[in-house]
Amino acid sequence: SGLDVNSIVSQLMVLERRPLDVLQQKKEDIDSRISAYGNLKSALATFQDAMQQLSTPAALKIFTATSGNDSVFTATASETAAASTFGIEVIRLAERHKFASNEELDTYTVGGKNNDALEIQVGNDPADTLTVDLSTARTFGEIKDAINTDPANPGVTASIVFGNNGNQKLVITAADSGSANELSFSYEGKVKSGDFGFDEVSNSGGDPAKLDAEIEVDGYAVTRGNNTIDDVITGVPIDLNSADKNTVYALDIERDTTAVADNVQAFADAYNEIQTAIDGLRENELATDSLLFSFENGLRNIMNSPASGLPSGLSYLGEIGVTFSREGVLTVDAADVESALTNDFNAVSELFSTTGQGFANRLDTLVDGWLAIDGLIDGRTDSLDSSKRLLETREESLEYRMTQIEARLFAQFGQLDTLIGSLQATSNFLTQQLSQLPTYGNNN
Repeated sequence: SGLDVNSIVSQLMVLERRPLDVLQQKKEDIDSRISAYGNLKSALATFQDAMQQLSTPAALKIFTATSGNDSVFTATASETAAASTFGIEVIRLAERHKFASNEELDTYTVGGKNNDALEIQVGNDPADTLTVDLSTARTFGEIKDAINTDPANPGVTASIVFGNNGNQKLVITAADSGSANELSFSYEGKVKSGDFGFDEVSNSGGDPAKLDAEIEVDGYAVTRGNNTIDDVITGVPIDLNSADKNTVYALDIERDTTAVADNVQAFADAYNEIQTAIDGLRENELATDSLLFSFENGLRNIMNSPASGLPSGLSYLGEIGVTFSREGVLTVDAADVESALTNDFNAVSELFSTTGQGFANRLDTLVDGWLAIDGLIDGRTDSLDSSKRLLETREESLEYRMTQIEARLFAQFGQLDTLIGSLQATSNFLTQQLSQLPTYGNNN
């Protein structure tokens, strides 16, 4: 009949799908809100990170360690350090015990008899011995591979140094430095020490104690098996870079007030950023959500509540140069903060970090509750996820129904198209038959 069935059904289905479109729009709104809560949670986590830089006394114990000569030694200071100055003399660096064999051609082999073996012991414990089987003659290169691939290797490495005219040396080195890793060799079967001719390359001169690092701290002699010494000055690991005997360099440990002041600025920046994030969400995805007001009110209550009972007598952040502008922006007067830190560092520390009273401590605790697995944000998102799952179930049901409706409409309009086509054929036939009937003039 020429009836446009596809177009008719398509337009009717647009009307039928309106309830489904409403569901999909609701799902999109839920996704938008879940995403907004995710952004809020991320902003709060960033805010909490800034709080944690000031929320405990340990976090505020930031020290710098300055070496009098970085080429000789460097150092760092942790929160367990204390402000002080030490005189450091680096007498000797720790070494790894090292031996080199005779120079031989690369075709030179060792062993070849029953029970032939090379044994390398690391330290004083016989259990830490590596045995190289030489019952089949091996070149230096094959011995190197046997040492390096031995799964029971107690801490020794081997390498080849290539010289001229095809000559080479087998070099054996302890994996770790210090006298505790001294190497010793023994030989089994027909193998003799002269087959290798190992000669010490280290600077110990046959005295294993000289494999240890030696320093003096304020004249107090200290030896250690490696060049990172972290157990001599509390909280101050020292890295030895070179020896400079008979020269003493200062190691200054000072409180880093600049870093603490930077953390105070980060505290203010983070507070302003979380307020901006809350304002942005209130104007968009979470416009009707009372949770934002709860968060904003909680932050404001802490900032407006003084810290009480502190030994220093400080109560408000404004006393150290951290204040609100007329626009409600938290600002930091860097000079005032630096002055407060210099004059009474402990007072500033207490104002931020005292448990239950310090501003950063209270804010950190507050946000920690919000970000908890069973906290307010997760409660909101769990509820939204549940609503979304219900909508998805209804959506699946409606999609199935739409499929049935579309099939029915195609069937009905297909039948209508066939009927109209049939009627048109009948009409054309009748018209043709009537046109063949005889006609009569008016006079007849």
